[in-house]
Amino acid sequence: LWNALYRSAPEVSFDDYGSPVIAAAWMRIFYDLHENFFKLRIDKYQPPKLKDLEYSYGENLLEEWKFNKIFDFLQYVMRHEDCPPKFINDVAETFEKCQLAYMVDKEHPVTIYPAATKTEGKTILKARKLLHRNGFLGAETHLREAADFINRGEYADSVRESMHAVVSVARKLDPSSPNSLDKALKALQEKKPLHPALKKGLQALYGYTSDEKGIRHPLIDEKRANVGMDEAVFMLGACASFSSYLLRKCKA
Repeated sequence: LWNALYRSAPEVSFDDYGSPVIAAAWMRIFYDLHENFFKLRIDKYQPPKLKDLEYSYGENLLEEWKFNKIFDFLQYVMRHEDCPPKFINDVAETFEKCQLAYMVDKEHPVTIYPAATKTEGKTILKARKLLHRNGFLGAETHLREAADFINRGEYADSVRESMHAVVSVARKLDPSSPNSLDKALKALQEKKPLHPALKKGLQALYGYTSDEKGIRHPLIDEKRANVGMDEAVFMLGACASFSSYLLRKCKA
């Protein structure tokens, strides 16, 4: 990942002292990182030179940051309007080459999705693209935000957003249905019968998000929701699959 950043930042030109300069697009990115990502005072900003880049970012990327902060950093850069496409491609290839349990969706806005296997990653991407293509933009946004929450370690929030994607699809398929998955499924059932086992599975997932405190309802006695990365990643994949299933089934 450091090599991808280092390769992308230089420009084929030199300053008055013969040192390679950082590309203008990257100078804008580094300025925005200083102000908006690191939340530092802009009067303290010092434009980095290529030779200083390792001290500014290299040691952090390689040694100090936890993986979710690295992902936050990468996602911020890849979503920046000035980010070179080559950097996005290099990061995506690095994820794949190093067999990370994550993948980079290069479509705007660029998003890092958890994917324990290539098949799982492709399933999530296919669901997102299907939702986008059919105008289910709310559900697409919920899936993307679910991935963002996983990358930030906010697993209960991720589970909530994943389930919101399914509810969003169900309600868009039948706008007259109330704001409840059970009632939305009942309304859809009258138009296009769903397999009882699949319907029961959907209701069970919805029940989990309702029963587990800290996901869709507030914590009372507990300090935090009993939800970890495993549950969040499972719910993202399951809800992405269920969202595309509902869309295909009821739009056919």
